[in-house]
Order: sequence, then C-alpha cells, then structure tokens
Amino acid sequence: MSDEADDLYDKYIDYDGRDLDTRNVGDGKVVRPITAENFEMEKRTLGEVLTDQKFNVPEYQRLYSWKNIHHEQYWSDIEQFVNADLVADRREVSDVFFSSMYFAVNDDKQVYEVIDGQQRLTTTHLLLRVLMEHLEDVDPASIEDDTLAEFRDYGIGRITDILYVEEMFGKREPRLTLNKHDAEFFKALMMGPSAQVDYLKNEADFSIHGNNSDAVQVSECLDRFGTTDDELADLDTDSLSSGAFFKLYRSHRRLLNAYEFYDEKISGVVADAETPDETVRALVNILNYVYNSYHVGEYLIREAESDFRMQIFEILNDRGVDLTKIDRIRAAVVNAFFDTDVKDEYVDKWEDIVVAFATDGDAIDDYLSIYLSIVDDGIDRIGDASAELTNAFDTRNIDSDVVPRLRNLDEAKAFLDYAHDLVDYYQDITTTELAADDLELASHREQCREILVRLNNQQMDQWRPFVLALYYHTNPESERDAAQFHRVLETIEKLNLRRLLISERPSIFREVFIEAVEEFNLAPTAEATPDSVYEASREYLITEMRSSTPTLFGDRFVDTVVQTQSWSTGTARLLFGKIAQDHFDDSSRAVERDLNMGNIHLEHVLPQTPVSDPEDPTWLREFFKLDSEPDIEIASEIERYIELVQRSDLDEEEERLKDNISEFITQGFIDDIGNFLLLRDTDNIGASNRPLAEKMTQYYSEIDGFASIYPNRYFTAEYGNVDRDSLDKLREQHDGGDVSNVDADVVAYFNSFWTYETLQDRRIELLLDILSTLGFDSFEDEFGIESDQDEVRHEIREKTDQEFEKRLSVRSL
Repeated sequence: MSDEADDLYDKYIDYDGRDLDTRNVGDGKVVRPITAENFEMEKRTLGEVLTDQKFNVPEYQRLYSWKNIHHEQYWSDIEQFVNADLVADRREVSDVFFSSMYFAVNDDKQVYEVIDGQQRLTTTHLLLRVLMEHLEDVDPASIEDDTLAEFRDYGIGRITDILYVEEMFGKREPRLTLNKHDAEFFKALMMGPSAQVDYLKNEADFSIHGNNSDAVQVSECLDRFGTTDDELADLDTDSLSSGAFFKLYRSHRRLLNAYEFYDEKISGVVADAETPDETVRALVNILNYVYNSYHVGEYLIREAESDFRMQIFEILNDRGVDLTKIDRIRAAVVNAFFDTDVKDEYVDKWEDIVVAFATDGDAIDDYLSIYLSIVDDGIDRIGDASAELTNAFDTRNIDSDVVPRLRNLDEAKAFLDYAHDLVDYYQDITTTELAADDLELASHREQCREILVRLNNQQMDQWRPFVLALYYHTNPESERDAAQFHRVLETIEKLNLRRLLISERPSIFREVFIEAVEEFNLAPTAEATPDSVYEASREYLITEMRSSTPTLFGDRFVDTVVQTQSWSTGTARLLFGKIAQDHFDDSSRAVERDLNMGNIHLEHVLPQTPVSDPEDPTWLREFFKLDSEPDIEIASEIERYIELVQRSDLDEEEERLKDNISEFITQGFIDDIGNFLLLRDTDNIGASNRPLAEKMTQYYSEIDGFASIYPNRYFTAEYGNVDRDSLDKLREQHDGGDVSNVDADVVAYFNSFWTYETLQDRRIELLLDILSTLGFDSFEDEFGIESDQDEVRHEIREKTDQEFEKRLSVRSL
C-alpha cells in the first residue's frame, strides 16, 4: 500500500485513546456512532457480551442452519469496513446493530443459556477462530513495527479469551457449547488439528456407504479443516483410514461451510496486504471493529423456571424467527419432558431419530409424516400428515382433526417410543444402500431387497405407511411371514408398474395404502396381526385399485400398453430389471443375483443419435431398409432427413423439418420398448452410436453376462434370432471392437439385423413378458396367457401391426 493510503491496512484504529507509536486514528474520527447514540435500550458491545461467561445452546434449540446467503449478509458489514477510506473526520463507515440476543442465566452460574441468537453467536465464534489462525500464521520476526508485533500477540490473546475458558488443570475448552448434535463437531472446529483427529477417531459415524449423499471421506474432511500434512505427522492417526467414509450431518456440513466461507474472505484480506505489517494491521482492525463497533441488545432472564424460558422461545417463534418445522417439534418434545424424571431418556430418543437421518430436516419430516399417517386415523394422505406434524407434536388441538400427542406424559412417552422404534424399520425399507442382511425376513431377505430397491426408484412413496406397518408386525424368524410379506411387496410393485405403464400419476394410490393400515389395524399399538392379514391385504389392494382405476387391469390395460410409444427410460429400466430377476435359473443364479438397480442402465439399440457421422448414415438406411425398395410411406421422409443432416446451409424451414423428423424417429422407434437392452455397466458403452456389428462385440466382451439377462435374449443365438455362426465369427475376428478384420458378410449381417420389422417382433415378445410378469395369481388368467399364449401373442401382433402401420405412415409426421 502507498504511504498516502487511508485504509485499514495503513492505520490502526484506536478505540482506547492511547498514545501509540504506530500510525493510528481515533475510532471517533472514522466511525459514526449511530447505534451507540440513538438506539434507546440497554445495550452492550459484542465484545462485552462475548466475554466473562460461558454459553450453552439448550436441547430445544435448532441445529446450526445458516447457509451462504446468511454469511453474505453477515460479511457485508465487515466488507464495507474493509473497503472504506478511513480518512479522519469523514467517517465513511458506521457501527453496527448486530442483533438482539436472549439469554437465560442463574446468578450463581457463569453460563448463559442461549434462547435466541445462537446462529449469529456461533458464526461470530467461527469468524474469530479464522482471524486467530491467520494472525498465528504471521511470523512475529517478519513484523517491522514493534507495536504491531505487540498487537498481533494482543489480538491472538483477545480472541483466545473470547473463544475459550480454562477448566480444571489448565485444560482449555470452547466458551460456546452447541446442542447435542453439533457440540462435538463444533468443538473440533474450534480446537484445531488434534481435536479434529480425535473427533474422527472417536465421534464420527462410519456406518455409511460412500455413495450416500451425506458421506464424506476422512481425507477430504481433514483438508477442509485446513489440517496440514506436518500437523498430521505429529498426531496419532494409525487407526484412521484417510479413504474411509463417515457421515457428515447436514448441520455439521453447514458449520464446515461457514468456517470455509470466512477463511476464504479473510484470506482475501490477507492477500491484498503487501507486507506482514499490513496483514497484522488489517486483521487486528477487523477484530477490534467486530469487538467494539458491533452492538447487541442483550436480554437476560434471571432465575426463571424452565417453562418460562420455553414460553419466551415460543413467543420468538410466533414473532417470525425463521425456525423450521423440525426445530419447532424439537422444542415441543424437550418442553413436554422438561421437568420429568424421564427427560434425558426421551430427549435422547428424539435425538436418535434426528441422528438416524443425519440431521436432514426434510428426511426427518418424510419419516414423521409416514409415522403419523400410520398412528392417526385423521390422516388420509402423507401430504396431510406433513402439514399436521406440529399439531401432532403439541399439547392442545387448535383447528385440527389430528390428536395432539403431548397432552400428558403417558401419551407423549408412547408416541415417542413408537416413533423411535419404527426408525430402523423405516430405514430398512427406504435406504438406497439396502443390503439383504439388513432385513429381518428369514430366507426371503434378498427377494424383498430387490423389490424394495425398485420400489424406491418408482417415483412414489404412497406405499410406505402400509409396508412399514406390516413389516413392523412381521415375525422376523417366521419363514411363512417372510414369504407372505414378499408376496405383498410383489403385489405393490406390480400395481405401481402398471400405473407407470399407463402414465397415471402416483396420486391414484394416495389413500388406499393408509386405508389398508386402518382396515387391518396395523398401527404399532395393535396386538399381533392375524396370519390372514397378508393374503387379505393383497386382495384388498387389488380390489380397491380395480374399482378406482380399472384401466390398470384386463383388456384396457393391454390396449394402452400396446399402443404406448416414447416409453420412459426409467420405467423401462425398472421393468427390465424385474423381468430379469424373475427369470433367473439355477445355472445363472449368481449372475442374475448380481443384477442390482445401482449398476444397470438401458441401452438403445437404434442409437439416440442415429446419424453420428453424416457421411455414413448406416443406422437409418438399414433400420428403415432404404436400400431394398422399401414399401413404407415414411421412406422418402427418412431419405430427406439424411440429406438435411448432411447439409450445413439449412434455412429456418428446413431446420424445423429436420427437427420434426428427428422427433418422429425418437418417439416412434428409438424410445420404443422393443429398442431397449439392459446392460450392467453404469456408463454407456463406447460404441453406443456405432453400427450394430461394432456394438455387438462390446455387448459380448465388455458387458459381463449380457446373454444371461432375460430381456436381452432376442440378441442371443441360444434363445433369440441371432445366427450362431455369424456371432462366433464376429467374436473371434474383431480386434477390441474394431471390425475391419471381420468378414464383410458378417458385418453386413449384423448391421442389417435390426430393422423396424425386427423391432416389432421383439416388442411383441417383450409385451408378453410384461403381461406375464405383472399378472396377479389371484386372478384366473387375467390376460389369457396361461390358457392360450399363442392366441395372446397373435392378438398383440395384430395390435402392434396396426400401431406400427400408423407410425410408418406420412400422417405420423
């Protein structure tokens, strides 16, 4: 900075009126005391509030919830100060009214219970920690101004006094303690590398799959903590695997994000300094500005009963403090048990629920809504349950049909007991990383796991209240119960797959599953369910859905499915996955059982980009048989499309025509059910847009077990229409997918194999598979397949031929 600069890098702002040897300016010369002189209330500087007592965030308070938008607002006042011209008597920057803060305090204790203000208080501690770390990074020997060297040490000492207290035997602890969920992680952030390693070794929850959105690697977390390799070298990390994943709760993630936000901002301030002296001067000026020029309206509640503190908290909520639904429920639970002998037990049960969902408020809301829809007869839909949660977790009923469950201690205990008990069951049926061993279902664990994984990928959650309630009542040791539970899951999945196939919304199920809970008395408070509940509930679901949505059944269902074009890839993927799992045999059991929804994808035989090389439009010429005097109306339009693709000088009308034909090809053929294959690899194969001869080499060499996946059988020599000799030659002669050495007649055979006619043939067989897979054994041959499969195939062929006659006509464009 130049000698003439007037900013926080150049001058020390003196709040104490001392005689200093370094360049300085009195605070009254540059800071306008608007708040100090005009705010009529008992006020203190933030620095006064932060010292002389410890702070504790009580259990009923929310978790740390500030996001980036809040930090930007918080930093904006400091940013104005950083960018101001600190010319004497100009006073371009003002002091700040920081906020009102409410504390409860007993006079015989030096601990403030934070009733309101914990988000700002926590954030300020994180900012000060960052400031201290940057001051500590300045080498004292590099500072030329002796007074600034003293200010560096003074700044570090002042922050230390604010952030920490000395306990017995000189042990230092954070002055601020957050609530149970956030306390240990916040302490690790505030205490530095040794505490951070101890947290990861002793407190972190490693029972999480790496694919989970809440999972983070140890190495990444240590890097985000700012822990250096030299610091780690001095610590005991032998039992800590850097590649291991642990659960980083949402509130912990926000604390870490806040730390990184202010570290980035302060690093920017340091980067703009040209010398160590300027760095110290800037950092200490920011510290003193926050300490002295931030004013707080402090409200103290002394010697108050616990219920009065809760009243204050609730009043602040009603006045618009931005608390989430889960924050309010937490406060209500703590209040319900506050002065009871079982307070710790039931607050811990609530905390177990919160931890089970990694403090994710939305996930907790989802679970509690499912739970409430099971136990309260006044709930008809899951969405209604979500809207009524705060009424259920209350002591009185105001304009709601939902029963308030915290009216007395016994009701509150029972309500929370069952909510706590059902968490594990709920996670069993909903987790995306579900393992068969997680399920308490005798020898049917794997079969049930497969269906549950697919159900959780089927765009609806209406089934969850019924399945959760039934699972809770299922005897985990009973083979019969497990088998019957599996049959119920099959029924639910078939109903939902039928829904997807006729493009109905999930709302068609919005009441039937909750009504089934009531119909069969499946609430957790019920006695053991009768053996007949499984069969009876299956029949109930089918009967109710047949009555309310008849298009899911019989000929109307078949007609709709046969006429469907532009199939959803998500639906097709689920269907193919189910068909594949339903058709494994003993010889391929190991292969098929490895087919899970997390590592499969749909492959388009006719590619999504059918003309990847305009000079070689092989796919369209072969698929529509353009080189063999085609007898389809659309042939001339396909020729026209190829010509348009090969040109680069299209006018607006020609571009529109090209797009229209492209959309026609996609909807009528590329996205038809007959054009899909099921592959295990999570990524598309490298030759996905290449002619079929090249793709077939990868289907059989790169995609393990391609031929064992039942929906792919049409492309096998054993069960499909592929010529065995041609397939053997292709596999023997290709070189890593390169077919230039393969006999020309073999390449020509495969490139011409897939046409609109073969797509129709395969489509018919797949539709038969779908009807067979989705049939209910309680119906007597619903689709006629058991009595005369050839006749059903003939009917499907007739309807398919009619459908494709329309698709292949010019009228379709």
